[in-house]
Amino acid sequence: MMSNTHSMKRYLPSLSALSAFEAAAIHLNFTRAGEDIGLTQSGISRQVAALEALLGLRLFERIGPKLVLSDAGRAYRERVSQSLDQLEEATIDLVRGSARSEMLQIGVQDSLGSQWLVSKMTRFIKRFPDQHFTMLPVDGTLDFSSSQIDVAVLRGRGVWPDMSHHHLMDEKVVVVAAPSLIPVGTELPLTEFYRFPLIQNAHRPASWLRWLEANNLSHNERISGPRFSQTNMVIQAAIAGIGLAVVPRVMVEVQLDCGLLHMPLGGAVPSGFGYYLVYPFNRNITKPITDFRDWLVSETRSLRM
Repeated sequence: MMSNTHSMKRYLPSLSALSAFEAAAIHLNFTRAGEDIGLTQSGISRQVAALEALLGLRLFERIGPKLVLSDAGRAYRERVSQSLDQLEEATIDLVRGSARSEMLQIGVQDSLGSQWLVSKMTRFIKRFPDQHFTMLPVDGTLDFSSSQIDVAVLRGRGVWPDMSHHHLMDEKVVVVAAPSLIPVGTELPLTEFYRFPLIQNAHRPASWLRWLEANNLSHNERISGPRFSQTNMVIQAAIAGIGLAVVPRVMVEVQLDCGLLHMPLGGAVPSGFGYYLVYPFNRNITKPITDFRDWLVSETRSLRM
C-alpha cells in the first residue's frame, strides 16, 4: 500500500555552508570571510568545498592570487543572499512579535532625533501601546521612493514637492557655553562673542552667520574655530568647554535645565528654518501614519505659539 505522506526531505545545503559562501562571495577572501562570521580560513574553505561538492559546480575560480566568482557563483550568490535575508527577517519578526511591514518606519535627522524626538516617544508609546515603530536616521535629501520610510521629521523651509508636510515648530538657535568656559550668570554684550573659540558645525556651516544676521550684527573678520561634523558633536564640544556654539534651542533643553550649558549671550533667535512632519502623497496613508502625525502636531502645538 502506497503511503500518502509527502516526503519533507529537501535538496538544501546547510545554513552554515550558505553563510560561508555568502561571506566569501562578498569579501572574495576566505580569511576576511571567516573573520566576518566567526570561522577560520580553513573553516570557510571546508564549507565552500562541501557546497561545491553538493552542487557539482565550481562557485569560485582563482586567477593567479585573486579569488573570483564563477558565472554559477555570481548567479547563486544573489539568490542565496535574498533567501537568507528573507529567513532573517522572518526570524526577527517572530522574535519581536510583528512583521516589519506592520511597523511604522519613522525617519528623523540624526541630531534632532537623539536630542529631542527620542525623549518625546515615551508619550507616544503610552498613547499607542500596540503600535510598533522603528526610528531611522535620515538627512534632508531623503528620497521616499527609494526607502521604506513612512513618515519623516525634517528640517527645512516647508517646500517638498509631492509631499504632505505639517509644520511642527520654527527653529530657534542660541549661543551656549559651558560654566568652565564662562561662569554661570555672566551676561556678555553680543559683540563680545569673538573673544572666545567659536565651535564650527560642518553640517550647518552658516550657523554663526545666521546668528549674526538675526541679531543685526556685522563681523568682518573670519569666523574660525574647531570644526565638528554633526550637531551632536558640537553640543558635546560645548559641554566640554571647547568654545561657544550656535545650536537649536530645542536640542539643548535638557543640558540647559541641568546646568551643563547656559546662554551667556542672551536668548534664542530664529534661524529661518523650521521642523516639519513629511510624507508622500502617493503612498497609502495608513492609520499609524495619521496617528503619529496627529500626536506629534499636538505635541508641538505649544512650541508654535
